[in-house]
Amino acid sequence: MLRLMYIVLFMVAGMLCRAQHPDPAAWGIDMPGDPVVIEQMAQHMADSALAAHPMLASGYVVADVQSMRPSSTQTSDFYLLLALCLILGLIRYVDTRYFINLWRAFWNPTLSNRQLKEQLQSAGLPNFLMNVFFTIAGGAYIYYVVKFFTPGPPGSLPSSLLIVLLIAGTGLIYIVKYAAVRFSGWAFRVEGVTEHYLFNVFLINKILAITLLPFIIVLAFAAREWAQQALFLSFIACGLLLLNRYLRSWKVFGSFFQYSRFHFFMYLCASELLPIAVLMKLLVKGLLF
Repeated sequence: MLRLMYIVLFMVAGMLCRAQHPDPAAWGIDMPGDPVVIEQMAQHMADSALAAHPMLASGYVVADVQSMRPSSTQTSDFYLLLALCLILGLIRYVDTRYFINLWRAFWNPTLSNRQLKEQLQSAGLPNFLMNVFFTIAGGAYIYYVVKFFTPGPPGSLPSSLLIVLLIAGTGLIYIVKYAAVRFSGWAFRVEGVTEHYLFNVFLINKILAITLLPFIIVLAFAAREWAQQALFLSFIACGLLLLNRYLRSWKVFGSFFQYSRFHFFMYLCASELLPIAVLMKLLVKGLLF
C-alpha cells in the first residue's frame, strides 16, 4: 500500500512540473541558439579538421584509374583439343590394326608400296577419319604458331571462327590438290605414279597429325617459355616428315626435275608454299586487324 502511494505521488509531481530547456549561458557555454548557425559552425569545424590532417593536407591530386583488361577464354581451345583426342581415340577403337599397318608403312617404304598400301586404302572409315584428324590438327597447329609469333589484342574475328576457317582452308587445299593430281594422272596417263604420290602424301600427313598433337596441346595451354621449346621441336619434326615425304615421292619429282627445274620449282610453290602462305596471311590479318 505504501509503495502504491509513492508511485501516485511521483506521477502527480511529474505532471505538475514543467519541462524547461537548459540554458547554455547558465553553464558558461557560449552557443548560439539558431540551428542554422550551429550547422554552419559544425561544417566549418569539420572542414578545418580535414584540412589540417597530415594525410589530406597535400595539394597533389592522386588519381588511379584501372584500365580494363580484355577477357580471354580458352573454352574453344579446350573443346578443339578434346575433339582431336576423341577422334584419334575413336579411330584406335574402331580399327586397332589400322594403326599397326600405318606405322609399318611409314617405317618400311618398300613394304608399303607392295603389301600395306591396299590394306590401308581398303579401311574406308579409319582412313577418312584420319584425313579429318589431319585437317583439324593442321589448322589448329598453324593457328597456334602464328598466335605465338603475333601476341597482342584480339583482332576483328574471334579465335573460334579463325580456327574453323583455318581447318576449312586446310581441308580445301588438300581436296583441290587431290583432285588436281588425280586429273593430271588421268590426263597424262600416269595413274600409277600419281596414286603412289598421293598415298605417300596422305600417309605422311597422318603421321604428322599424330606427331603434332602433343605440341598443339603445349602451344595452347603451356607458358610461353615451354611453348617456345615445343615450337622449336615441332619445326624439326615437321621438317623431317616433309623431307621424308619428298624422298618417298622422288619418282614423280625426279621426272619433273629431269625435264625442267623451273617447272619443278613452280609446282613446289603452287602446291606446297602458296596455300600455306595464303592461310598465314588470313590468320595474321584476323589476329592483328
